[in-house]
Amino acid sequence: MPIDRKRFLVSFLVTNVVLVCVLTGMITAGVGAAVPTAGVGTFAITFDELHGEGFEQRSTMGSTETCGQYSVNVAQIDNGTIEGLHLFKDVEMPVTGETVRVSIQSDDVEFQGLSQKFTHLEGDLSFDEDQVTEYDTEGSQDQMRISASSITIEDGTIHTDRQFITKLSLDDLTVDTIRNPDDEGLETRENDCLAGNSSDG
Repeated sequence: MPIDRKRFLVSFLVTNVVLVCVLTGMITAGVGAAVPTAGVGTFAITFDELHGEGFEQRSTMGSTETCGQYSVNVAQIDNGTIEGLHLFKDVEMPVTGETVRVSIQSDDVEFQGLSQKFTHLEGDLSFDEDQVTEYDTEGSQDQMRISASSITIEDGTIHTDRQFITKLSLDDLTVDTIRNPDDEGLETRENDCLAGNSSDG
């Protein structure tokens, strides 16, 4: 029996973004609840400004078959606000090889209980004067911990593997799908492998 190409592509797309759609449904329904986005794979978050209260970040290690080990950070923020939020996920379509971007945008967001594991962060960061940096060299891996009563990030871009938010509140929400976006997308960015851990060579 021949495969219905159109139905196959639609089913594949829906399967890959189902968690993002659940997130969207919960937000538009005004539900304040735990909102995990783990399992979706790498996705990107950009914003004009993020301000958070009760900030803590610690270093850890991640690994892939091609990279071995690479540096990963885990950040937690008790509560905060985001202006100009844009979350997107690129999905490679089978058969056609095209890229479809699922895009979620909101102008003003309030959140509580943010926990995020990320591999890349760009932006203008500033902390309160009580910023504390600690180093732990007693375990199997050296770790660094940064904490502050508040943090502000302007013009931020984050590539994240896992994100969990206890509660989201926003005024509006825009959800779009973009076929073959102009920029290079998420999958072209490689993790910074530690020396001696790459599988190349």
